[in-house]
Amino acid sequence: MSKPVYLWMPQWQGSPSSRAMQLMDGAQALGEDLPSRARHDVAVPDKAGDALGTPVARLSSVLAARDAALDVLAAVAEPAIIVGGDTSTSLAGLDAAVRAHGDRLAVLWCDADAGLEHPSTSATGAAACMTLRHALGDGIADLAFAHPVSSAAVTLVGARDLDADELAEIEQRGLATIDIGPDGVDGADALAERVSSRLAETGATHVYVHVGLGVIDPAEFSSVHAQLPFGATVTELTAAIRAAVGTLPLCGADITEFAPSSASTAADDQPTVLRILAALTSAM
Repeated sequence: MSKPVYLWMPQWQGSPSSRAMQLMDGAQALGEDLPSRARHDVAVPDKAGDALGTPVARLSSVLAARDAALDVLAAVAEPAIIVGGDTSTSLAGLDAAVRAHGDRLAVLWCDADAGLEHPSTSATGAAACMTLRHALGDGIADLAFAHPVSSAAVTLVGARDLDADELAEIEQRGLATIDIGPDGVDGADALAERVSSRLAETGATHVYVHVGLGVIDPAEFSSVHAQLPFGATVTELTAAIRAAVGTLPLCGADITEFAPSSASTAADDQPTVLRILAALTSAM
């Protein structure tokens, strides 16, 4: 398999947090570790942006950044890993992946937030919280995929920040879930086996991996805006990712929500992000 390229995308406009611009600090720190020959910078607007008459906050900037990322993706042949920014940065990667592989694409969504809010009922109006909903073809016309991701090929790992509407959407669509923590899969080996089995069941030929860093337990990683207990250990998460890319070829990925509160926190947590990058590329 080809070596990956990296899209550096310091987008904050899709975040629901009042401290969203910390994502730019996180992206800056991560950008320094990306190999320069394989790094492609995505032009993200400086301005907050406008909702354009929709329920999605800062939509104009989210759209501009997405389109800029799609332009970069159209020009590269290698699997691309999007690094930095909020969860809605994955819109471009998912769109490119599903256009390339259609119903043969599996999506492993590793995140505390399922991204299944609907614009009409979202409490925040943040694009990040609606990312997977739009990828599944629902939501506002500007963001909903014309070629949606197949519900049957989506697997949520570690999702635990769910409102009633999102729980209903999971049930209605029959989205597969793998819970972690006291009532879920226990241990790295068990999680890896569960992920591998699930991806094999989908019949897919390629996998896209989304990593929202809030999936990790805050005892091991604190550089996110919303720290929720009972997350995955870093060992569990990287084992799950290695199992995924060992089962199906990686066609794209993203790592989002790196929002360190200080330079020292960034230095403490940055090695974890690099371990995740290593796991994503372990089969290449």
